[in-house]
Amino acid sequence: MSKKLLFLYLILFISFCSCDNPEKGEMDIIIPPESLGKTGLSSLVDNIQISPLRGDPNLLPLEADRVDFSKQLMVIGDFTFSQNVYAFENTSGKAINIPLKKGDGPNEIHAINDFWLDSTILYVLDGVKRNIVPFDYSTGSFKQLEKIKLELPLRRFAKTKSGFVGLTGGGQDSALVFLDQFGNLISSHLPNSIEFLLVPTNPFHKMMKGNETLVLFHSSFNPEIIRVDNGKPELYSTISYEGKKVKKPQNINFKKNQDGFNQFRETLINQPSLFNLMGFAPEQFILLFFIQDSARLVLSNSVKGNTFRIENLINDLSFDQQPFPKIIGTNGPRFLALIASDQINKEDLNFPGSELEKALKAYPDTPVFLLEFELKTF
Repeated sequence: MSKKLLFLYLILFISFCSCDNPEKGEMDIIIPPESLGKTGLSSLVDNIQISPLRGDPNLLPLEADRVDFSKQLMVIGDFTFSQNVYAFENTSGKAINIPLKKGDGPNEIHAINDFWLDSTILYVLDGVKRNIVPFDYSTGSFKQLEKIKLELPLRRFAKTKSGFVGLTGGGQDSALVFLDQFGNLISSHLPNSIEFLLVPTNPFHKMMKGNETLVLFHSSFNPEIIRVDNGKPELYSTISYEGKKVKKPQNINFKKNQDGFNQFRETLINQPSLFNLMGFAPEQFILLFFIQDSARLVLSNSVKGNTFRIENLINDLSFDQQPFPKIIGTNGPRFLALIASDQINKEDLNFPGSELEKALKAYPDTPVFLLEFELKTF
């Protein structure tokens, strides 16, 4: 498998989910016309900042799937390789120890599937044991609180005003469930089908809108962004392509196996699908999708948007032999990615004089950096 295809599949994972069909949303994601020719990523972004993550090497992630922020903390989760969470001081980038023990004991976590940061409380999901384990940072260090036993198994989750929302696992009939603060089921939504066999790594996004915290959910084949922080599915955004809203899949009566999935994908070959919303901030987004088995990347803000074929992008930002830095979240208007020093291709012709080379010269012994940037307004 080529490195570019490996990148695309690593940012997706197998799960089951689906969405309701509300009639009216708050905004519309418009896929802009395709830009032709090779394009360097550095020409599309502004205010590039590359900062070292500092601390004990055992407290530093070398891979990452998600990042979240509070006033005091930055927390990074790696659910694929180390299956761990890592905390840092928000201002200095210095690592902070989380007293988290992995294992099968009564106060241990078997596997870390997700996390959510809510002010000074870090919630860690142990999908195998059906627990959410809270850690309190209000005193300046993490203290483990009493675990929350879940009525249903979850693969991914988010904190809501009344409790939690999550994607179920283990062959549940419904894909999206709302739970109270004690882990008890409030309501179930969205029956599973082949349509939702594959979902993005981060189906839940936190976004600030004024003083309000929104929690948004998206899946791979439903061209809608659903708001879920109010305890029920509410349409927030639709996706349009070539002047028309992308249609929801009509034929979903396929077996939930690889053959059925391939047949289902074939019915959608001529329209955008396999959506992965890599970053979503007010009035801007980064979206990966497929059409006619070709991967396209959309970078859009309030002024202008661009769509690129993946093979036409030149990664002169992270230089890690991937077509685009793996976006793990946003902090206000800024998009973030992790760069491991041992993955950097220093032989790239664009590397000399780049922001990354400057960071490596300033911090030569740093194993991992945090890349931040904003989308350029042309």
